[in-house]
Amino acid sequence: MQDLARLFEPNSVAIVGATTNPYTVTNVTFLRQLLDFGYPGRIYPVNPHASEILGLKAYPSISAIPERVDYVVCAIAAPQTPKLMQECVATGVRLVAMYTAGFSESGEEGEKLEKEVVAIARQGGVRVLGPNCLGIHCPKAGLSLAGSISRESGHVGLLSQSGGNTQHMILGLAESGIYASKAISFGNAADLNESDLLEYLAQDDETSIIGIYIEGIKEPARFARVLKQTASTKPVIVVKGGKTPAGSGAVRLHTGALAGSRRVWDALCGQAGIVQAGSLKELIGTIQAFVYLKPPRGRRVGIIGIGGGANVLATDECETAGLVVPELPPNVRDELRAFTPAAGTGLRNPVDTLGEVYVDPAVLSRTVSTVGGWSGIDVLLVSFPMLLGVRLGVQFLIDGIQAVARGAKETGKPVAVILQTADCAEGESVAWDVQKRCLATGMPAFWTYGEAARAVKHLIDCAQRGTPRRSPRPTGAAWRKELDLE
Repeated sequence: MQDLARLFEPNSVAIVGATTNPYTVTNVTFLRQLLDFGYPGRIYPVNPHASEILGLKAYPSISAIPERVDYVVCAIAAPQTPKLMQECVATGVRLVAMYTAGFSESGEEGEKLEKEVVAIARQGGVRVLGPNCLGIHCPKAGLSLAGSISRESGHVGLLSQSGGNTQHMILGLAESGIYASKAISFGNAADLNESDLLEYLAQDDETSIIGIYIEGIKEPARFARVLKQTASTKPVIVVKGGKTPAGSGAVRLHTGALAGSRRVWDALCGQAGIVQAGSLKELIGTIQAFVYLKPPRGRRVGIIGIGGGANVLATDECETAGLVVPELPPNVRDELRAFTPAAGTGLRNPVDTLGEVYVDPAVLSRTVSTVGGWSGIDVLLVSFPMLLGVRLGVQFLIDGIQAVARGAKETGKPVAVILQTADCAEGESVAWDVQKRCLATGMPAFWTYGEAARAVKHLIDCAQRGTPRRSPRPTGAAWRKELDLE
C-alpha cells in the first residue's frame, strides 16, 4: 500500500507521444491538463521529432531525460510499447499509465502484446495502469486526467475501467459540490487491477466513500474478499457494466475482460453489503445522499408536491424502490386542512398542494414541519416545479427552498428536494441554479422522484447493515463562493 501511495504523488511526469500540434488528444488530455491544473513537479514531453512542445523542452526518449521519471503516460502506437517499457525499466520509472489501446480488447495478437509489455514491466519493478486507460486524477498532487475538472480535493475515491466514465463521475459529483480524493481509470487491468486499487482506497484516510464502475474482474475470489472487507469500513457504490448478453460482448471489445454472470454478480453484491447502482447517474445521486443526508430511521416517506398525476407516479417510484408511503392519520390531515387552500388539494400522502402553498414561504414551511412532524414519517421528499420559477423568477424558488429547509429543521428529519423540470429546456436551465441553492442549505436535490427514492433507499440499506459512515460535508467552496454563501 505504501508503494501505491507513492504513485499518487509523483515528482515528475513524462508524456510519451506529445506532439507539436496543440489540439491532439494527447496534448489536450494530458500535457495541457497538467499545465492548467498547476502540477508542481517536472513535466517532460517526449517526442523524437520535436525540441519544444507547448513551451516545454521535449526529449527524444525516456532515457534522454536528465532525471529518473516517476510517472509516464504512454500515448504511442501499441507496437512501440515494448521498447518504451524497456526504457522505463532501465531508467527506474515507477508507474506507466498506458493510454494506448490495441491490446487484449482487440484480439489474440493484442493480448500477446499486452502480456509481453507487462512481463517486461514486472521484471524491472515498474507498475502499469491500463492499457486503454486515462490513469490518475489526484487534485492534492496536481494530477488530472482530463479537462474541465476542478482542482478541489474531496473525500470520494473513484475506480473505473472506463476513462470516459471516470470523467463522468468526477464532473457529475462536482455539480453537487462533492470532489474526489483520488480517481483511477485502469482500463484493461493488465497489471494493477481492481483489487489492488480498492485495497488502497480502503486504507486511504482521505477517502470516506468509494464509487466504482467495473466491467470484468481479474481475480474474482480476491475481489470478493476485498470488496466485503472494504464495505465493512466505508460505503461502496458500484455500477457493473456488461450485465446483459449484449453488454457482455461490448465489455470484451472495450477492455478485453470477461463480464461474468449477472446472477453471480448480484449474489456477490448482496454478500459483500455494497450498494449496486443501475447507472452512473444513480451512483452520483447515491453519493450525494450519503454526503448531504443523515440516514433516516426507517423507510416511511412523506411526499409533498403539486399535481395529482405526478404524485401518483412519485408514490409508485418510492414503493418500487423499497420505500413505504403511509397514509397520513386524520389528526395530521386536519392540521394541514386548517391552513391549506381547500380547492384542488389532497392531504393523505402524497400531500397534493396548490401553487398558493409554494408562493407563501410560511405556509410551505408549515406544511413541511406538519407532515415531517408526524411520527409515522422517517424522510420527506418535496418537489418544486421549475416552470414556476421560469414564470415567477428564480428568487421565488430560492425562497421556497429556504422555507423547506426551515420546516425540515423543526422536524429534525432528512429532506430531499426534487426539481421537476417537465423535461423542457426552460425548466432545466432554472434547475441547475436552484440545485446549488438547495445543496447550500444541506438538502440534496434530484431531478426525478425515482432518483431520489433509490438514493434514499441505498442510504437506509447501508445504515441498517451498520456500514460505518464518515461522510464529510461537501467541499464545494468554489460554487458556494460564487453564490455568496461563504
